[in-house]
Amino acid sequence: MRAFLLLLLLAAPPPAPAAGRGIAVRVYSLHKTASVMVEPANGGIVAGGRTIGGRRRVSARGSAVVLEGASAAGPSKSLRFTGALWLSGKGLPRRLYRGELVVTAQKNLLKIINNVPLETYLAGVVSGEAGDLSHPEAYKAQAVTARTYTVKHLRNHAGEGYNMCDSTHCQLYTGLGEVSARARAASEATLGEMLLYKGEPAAAFYHSVCGGRTEDMTYVWPYEYKPYLVSVRDGPPGLPYCSIAPGFRWKTRIYFTGLTRLARRAGWLVADEEASGLRISAWGVSGRAAELEIQTQRRKVRVPATDFYHGVGRRAGWQAVRSSYFKLLPGRDYVLLDGIGSGHGVGMCQWGAEGMARKGFKYRQVLRHYYPGTEVGVHD
Repeated sequence: MRAFLLLLLLAAPPPAPAAGRGIAVRVYSLHKTASVMVEPANGGIVAGGRTIGGRRRVSARGSAVVLEGASAAGPSKSLRFTGALWLSGKGLPRRLYRGELVVTAQKNLLKIINNVPLETYLAGVVSGEAGDLSHPEAYKAQAVTARTYTVKHLRNHAGEGYNMCDSTHCQLYTGLGEVSARARAASEATLGEMLLYKGEPAAAFYHSVCGGRTEDMTYVWPYEYKPYLVSVRDGPPGLPYCSIAPGFRWKTRIYFTGLTRLARRAGWLVADEEASGLRISAWGVSGRAAELEIQTQRRKVRVPATDFYHGVGRRAGWQAVRSSYFKLLPGRDYVLLDGIGSGHGVGMCQWGAEGMARKGFKYRQVLRHYYPGTEVGVHD
């Protein structure tokens, strides 16, 4: 007989909570996780109105969830934990979460959702996304863009029972174990502020380092044209605001044998094709590659630069090709990518915001620069 009931049976959480109240974020979204360790951060974890202490393992068994250990409970369709707790596990980074964690299972894998107040989530996002920056005005600009992006994309994963994932597919959120004082202060200083276009939240995309000029969105993604997501110069010619970024310039050598393997896995080449050349076949307004062409023994295969950037990144690591802003220098059996910048290049350049802030610009000026035609305000 169990000592006491620890866990509640839950209905699925609402997919789109009001922006001012809270947000549902899937954690460890890039991991296939069969079990995690749950550990109280301060005293105990509240579960089903009761408090438990010590480390406990939570495991998936088919479509059920089981709490293991001295106070075992389950199997249940879902488990709910409230309070501050640490999560960890095999192959998982140890992370601190607050608010509520809802754990469900499907096909022997866990699905963990963190229900947390929006501003608390934002402090975590700003810490993760802008952790390399230092100036308060750059942090404020990041807080406004992250808040706007969140509200604009609340239904990113509505069909899966939550609002946002914790990876850069949505916004980087690694919990609350390393929330910086700068991030918390920026969230508080800009409380409720969003980037608005014609009174509505804008599509506030942002990236790390633009390399001297941002890109028109239409050259990166086939989305509806946005007049505020256009190419803007990042500071004086030859001395962009983001030139202070570490790794502003980069080089990567790609051998054709490696390109062949990668292109086959990505589906760009068929099994018997071999890459023997690579060239840029179209450019964006900023000078970034918009399309690449892979030469094989019998044809030329065109690949959108965004697909190439993501395809290489997923398979060879995100440091291999940091952006689509590069020149190609041919070698005997390889091609050298001589590049600048990091990220997709659309919207706010984070290191550009840092550079502008260091030159005395305020966060609203930074936002107007990168999102022309928008304004900062509060949206109901």
